[in-house]
Amino acid sequence: MSQQEEYAATYEFGKTKVHVVAPEPKSQKDIDKIRQAYYKAGWAIIKEIQVKENVEE
Repeated sequence: MSQQEEYAATYEFGKTKVHVVAPEPKSQKDIDKIRQAYYKAGWAIIKEIQVKENVEE
């Protein structure tokens, strides 16, 4: 660990030190792409569940 880490925050609880690492900031375009990917994945899961429920009936 010769490289110095940068932390978003550091907290001390008694004798314990906690470092919080945050991801790099993203552009709104990147955030929208990630959100769209989650949206598509969520709907794929919902459709799969609906198909399984119809097969079981």
